[in-house]
Amino acid sequence: MAKNLDQRVSSILTPPSSLIEVDERASQDQASEYKSTSITSSVLDYEFENGRRYHAYKAGSYPLPNDEAELERIDIKHHVIMLLSGGHLHLAPLISPAKILDLGTGTGIWAMEMADQYPDSLVIGTDLSPIQPKWVPDNIRFEIDDVESRDWTWRENYFDYIHSRFMIASISSWPALLRKAFKHCKPGGYVELQELDPRFVSDDGSLKQDSALCYWSEKICEAAQEYNRPIPVFTEYKAWLENAGFVDVQQVIFKSPTNSWPKSKLLKEASKFQLLAHIEGLEGISLGLMTRGLHWKAEEVKVLMARLRPELKNRSIHSYQTIVVLFGRKPDGTDFPASPAAVSGCGSAPLTPEKPFIDPFAASSLGENEAERLDDLSLQDSNRPCPEAVSKSFTPVITITQASAGAK
Repeated sequence: MAKNLDQRVSSILTPPSSLIEVDERASQDQASEYKSTSITSSVLDYEFENGRRYHAYKAGSYPLPNDEAELERIDIKHHVIMLLSGGHLHLAPLISPAKILDLGTGTGIWAMEMADQYPDSLVIGTDLSPIQPKWVPDNIRFEIDDVESRDWTWRENYFDYIHSRFMIASISSWPALLRKAFKHCKPGGYVELQELDPRFVSDDGSLKQDSALCYWSEKICEAAQEYNRPIPVFTEYKAWLENAGFVDVQQVIFKSPTNSWPKSKLLKEASKFQLLAHIEGLEGISLGLMTRGLHWKAEEVKVLMARLRPELKNRSIHSYQTIVVLFGRKPDGTDFPASPAAVSGCGSAPLTPEKPFIDPFAASSLGENEAERLDDLSLQDSNRPCPEAVSKSFTPVITITQASAGAK
């Protein structure tokens, strides 16, 4: 699959250094097949800790809150990745999937938009918390469930597409989860991960090792490890997908800037929402993990948050986090892999030397006029029609990698 891609790149690539062009004007100071039951009262009997609300079902297994502030952060992060990906809900080359599973659906925003995009599909979203809207499209169903349960309630080879997004500090064993996803995915179906590596980094050395951002990155990962919910480095997921049995694994890497320091219009817009998510949401992410995993006092966490906020807003610090999107296909038993797919996930045209995938982070190597045109790139030439909002512009900061087509 995707022979041209395989010839162009054959190994995992980390985001190359010094690719984001800095806006020099930035100032330092600115910034069905299963059994289901009705929700019982115990599921709604939420737990409260350090002023935040947490799930009651299997209490303690997920360290992030589920209150209104956290729900807003989840929806903001949805908007960020939609901006970075050019409006694509998925990158896997789906064609009329009949059954879709969204693991850890959260507010259900992704699942509801998928239900609208594929009205003939059944979309099932699972979560530990019943925080999803009651009024939803007819073809969507939300369920309270734990994705790490020993057995899933659906039969094997059931779903055409299984999706997971931003499951930070939620999974004790990614290899085990992906093996279950493989078992319940139909032959020829896809599993897609859209995951965040929360570690703050920079390409130009503007983020110092003694900064609060680097200290937070170290401590949040240490806390998650102690809580038995380790936070993977973004390069780890690809091998896990391959080892679970998926083939034709492709990977797309996005850099999500901390604030509006980039020159790119797209990245500047996305980073405004990213900064809002950080300012409003990092405390919620940190409280549960650091008080439970590191046994910090809530006051100690809040002191660290006070140190973080000025650095988050400081546009002379060119930091970002990495979002990795991967998808793999479950073999269908034939010797003929699926047609090469555009990484847009909307169309089946392969990338070729005549139609290269353009990395807008490489704008620093282009002339000024050429760099400006990157914000107006389109996928109108895709073989399969895309919704207008989706095909308008696709200019993420990415690196593409692909595995060999053989099953592992």
